[in-house]
Amino acid sequence: MRRRLIAPLLLAGIVVPASSAFASVQPGSGANSIGIRLVPEPGASPDALARSYVVDQLAPGTSVTRTVEIDNTTPATADVSVYPAGASVNRGNIEFAPGHSQDELSSWTSVSSDVVRLAPGTEALDTLTINVPANASSGERYAVVWAQVSSLPTTTGGVQLVNRVGVRMYLTIGPGGAPPPNFALGGLTAERSVTGGRLVVATVHNTGQSTLDISGNVTLSKGPGGLRAGPFAVTLGAVLAPHSSELVTARIDSALPRGPWRADLSLTSGLIQRSAVATITFPLNSAVAKVGSHLRTLISIALLVLAAIAALVFLVLFGRRSRRRGVHAAPHARRPLPSTSRHRQPSPRPSTPGSPDGDRRTVSKVRMVLNGTRTHGANR
Repeated sequence: MRRRLIAPLLLAGIVVPASSAFASVQPGSGANSIGIRLVPEPGASPDALARSYVVDQLAPGTSVTRTVEIDNTTPATADVSVYPAGASVNRGNIEFAPGHSQDELSSWTSVSSDVVRLAPGTEALDTLTINVPANASSGERYAVVWAQVSSLPTTTGGVQLVNRVGVRMYLTIGPGGAPPPNFALGGLTAERSVTGGRLVVATVHNTGQSTLDISGNVTLSKGPGGLRAGPFAVTLGAVLAPHSSELVTARIDSALPRGPWRADLSLTSGLIQRSAVATITFPLNSAVAKVGSHLRTLISIALLVLAAIAALVFLVLFGRRSRRRGVHAAPHARRPLPSTSRHRQPSPRPSTPGSPDGDRRTVSKVRMVLNGTRTHGANR
């Protein structure tokens, strides 16, 4: 694969002080660029990493050569500097040393041409040679071969525009032939990203002696109602160094149900394939759960406020009713009791007919009869 940098030389790049270290940029593609690629060797490894980068194992005291092709698709002649520099792998990502800084592998590497002059629309080959010292210790080494174009500083102490693009180098030092690559998978889990997105996550362990370039996907099946979804591409660091582990993740469409799902993970590195299967259910979105918790809290507070208001209204109404009862009951309490024997009226004396007292008694008796139940004569 050809790596490119966009290069109308003085129009794009990194602006740095003329005395400072150079910085790398991401490769571009298409016209108006400087490109570099590894020329495949006959019988090259099927490993995707080995098709794009220098990947090999050497014993101490041995050497190897590789060829790179550099081209110029800009409308101007370009002087391209070619040089090796240091690199490292950190948490699955390749990191490049600044400028021409060296490490062990880059110090063992040389190029046949330090500067390649390219006319517009032309390309050239350059050979790099790796000579491993006889006393080199075993282990993995990393470096990069850069193709760089830059401008001259316009004034003393001015700025310089620098563009560079390179081919990575992965070299294992050890006796015998190249150790077989290998990796293993941990269990699958369903998780949420910090932004609430749904993820299928697994851990990949590089159990071999070679750096791996791993790709793959996740497929969901047997979901609610028999749903199927995917495949979803996995994301991993650029490379996986020997004896290291990294998380591999696949971002899942948030419109799908939470589950349960059957998740099938399939990963490939060269001719090596590994797979894992699990039944998963995506957790609730923490943001939604937090909103639901807040809503329940607000409802509880509202119910407490309503209960307090209802209790207050009851107490006010009960107090008014009690005061009204007290006002109506007070006059009855002050009413005098009926008099006893001290104020008893004298008993009426017998009277004869025709006397005034007899007449009054007859009238009273008639009234009593009329108001009662007796219907015969008053003077019985």
